[in-house]
Amino acid sequence: MAKLVIALHSHPSDSPDHDTRSLLAFHFAQAAVACGHSISMVFCYQQAVKLADPRQLHAHAERWPQWAAAQAIPLLVCSTVAENDYGLSAEQLRPGYAAGGLTEFAQAVAEADQLVQF
Repeated sequence: MAKLVIALHSHPSDSPDHDTRSLLAFHFAQAAVACGHSISMVFCYQQAVKLADPRQLHAHAERWPQWAAAQAIPLLVCSTVAENDYGLSAEQLRPGYAAGGLTEFAQAVAEADQLVQF
């Protein structure tokens, strides 16, 4: 079975297309684990950082941490984007999300069999 890293780039509230991609990413992750693949990280970048913003209310933002915690999959948020673009510090992130950087993301990708981006 494959070792995967998932990169999320869009937030579901940005457009109907982004909502579809966000839901597709979530279902893809569930199906991958159900098929026996492992996910070493879900990395939130660009607009997907808003999933970790407690001021943003969206069902996808709650689904990811609940499911990821049950699967022991870390949800990492790009700290630079969070701070610079959205004014979020690591302490302000929604529970279940952790701050990290491109270094952690790049290391996870280097150790993975495949990167899947949404």
